[in-house]
Amino acid sequence: MNIEDKELAQLQRSQRRKDIIKNITIVFLLILLALTFFSRTIMNYTLPEVSTHIVAQGEVSPRIRGQGTAEVDDPYTVTVTQARTIRSVAVHVDQEIKRGDVIYYLEDNEPEELTNARQELADQQANFTKRIFDGSLSDSDITRLRAGNYRSEDQMQSELASVNRRLESATREAASANAALEKLNAQSSDSGTDSGTDVPPEGGGSDVPGTDTTGSAATDEIEGEDDYGESDVASTSGTYQDGYLEIMKTSSEKKIEKATNRKIDAEAELEKAKTEQEKVVSSISAELELKSIRDAINQAQAKVDKLEKENIGATVVSPVDGTVTSLSYTAGETTSPDSAAAIIRIDGKKLTVSFSATKEQAQKLKTGDEAQPVNPWEYDDDFKAVLRQITADSSDPQNSRLLKFEIDSDAVTAGDSVSLQIAESTKTYDLVVPNAAVRQDSNGFYVLLLQVRQSPLGNRYIVAREGIKVLAKDDTNSAISGSIGAYSYVITTSTRMVTSGDQVRLANDVEVEDSY
Repeated sequence: MNIEDKELAQLQRSQRRKDIIKNITIVFLLILLALTFFSRTIMNYTLPEVSTHIVAQGEVSPRIRGQGTAEVDDPYTVTVTQARTIRSVAVHVDQEIKRGDVIYYLEDNEPEELTNARQELADQQANFTKRIFDGSLSDSDITRLRAGNYRSEDQMQSELASVNRRLESATREAASANAALEKLNAQSSDSGTDSGTDVPPEGGGSDVPGTDTTGSAATDEIEGEDDYGESDVASTSGTYQDGYLEIMKTSSEKKIEKATNRKIDAEAELEKAKTEQEKVVSSISAELELKSIRDAINQAQAKVDKLEKENIGATVVSPVDGTVTSLSYTAGETTSPDSAAAIIRIDGKKLTVSFSATKEQAQKLKTGDEAQPVNPWEYDDDFKAVLRQITADSSDPQNSRLLKFEIDSDAVTAGDSVSLQIAESTKTYDLVVPNAAVRQDSNGFYVLLLQVRQSPLGNRYIVAREGIKVLAKDDTNSAISGSIGAYSYVITTSTRMVTSGDQVRLANDVEVEDSY
């Protein structure tokens, strides 16, 4: 190989190296260019994808939902007043019955209530006999009361008033007689003390009792006494003084004797009046007690008669026309006294369903509003529920209200569970977003806004958190308030969890791009 061939070969190798370097450079530049043009697309594949919704004015119709058991409005409860064994059941639940139709047939056995009633009657009769013959009543009273002839309250009052008046009169007479006797005794004592100095002189006939001259003390002593006069003085043996003293002594003794007899008679009459009053009071008390026992006997007898009538061939019948909604017993079971044996929905009565709602929710409703079933496919087209009553909920009367609905549907029977929903009044709000856009954490409610930032490679979308207040909510939308402008975009869904500051890509770029 000559020199020229060597130089040519060397030149060719050098040219090939340059071509390789040039091609590598071109490829590198092409890669850089491709990365530059497709960087946004590549990055988007790594970002979470979000769906958005525009914030705008709209209507919200909140709904109140609740569940309750269908019950008979004012049902009639059939009871059995005694413990009885059920022989057979004549009806079944949901059966229509008429007044007088038999519900239960009862076994013909004497119940414990009848045995107890008979014992109570015997006890009351024995009590009456013991009381009437205890010796406190007269024979005439015993005969009268055994015949059932009881005095009226007016008669008792009249008799008691009569003996009380007699007692009061006898008490006054006894007091007066005692006072008169004490006065005479005191006067007699004073006369005996003064007898040696007050005797009038002999010949002073003007002082003899019965004259009109002085000596008024002696005259007063025997005033009103006609047993002694001048003839008595003249006939008295002894001196004039002895005669005068004897007359005075005799007159005073007779007065005291008469007053003493009056006191004895008055005290005897007082004791008699007291005895009569005690007798009348005892008679009235005994009669009232016996009358009370007789009433108890009559009540016990009536109870025995009723239980005996119900005992043999007894049945439990319906007192009203209606539909049987509940039966408490089956054949062979024993009833509980006065407990519900059956419940009947009276013809014309409706079924009701009640559930609780907040006080704020109830304030937006009014009686007459209609509710719809939450699961309408379970009922016929004739289903109707009307709000009839709003009352305080006994479990929380301050904050809760009980909503009572009247149900009209052939598909609903007593005991069924019914779920209802009732719409509040529709209202228009400035800021309405889908329910999916509203989020909540420990700090309260918030939404995630979509913010747009310009870049050389196009728009970038950044997530921003904004706290809000929920004003109202229905099945679809929520009315909100906060530092959010109308026509802002809120995130409703995302492929991954996003937080404030995250960059995201849109599920629908056109919608957002067109809005800016």
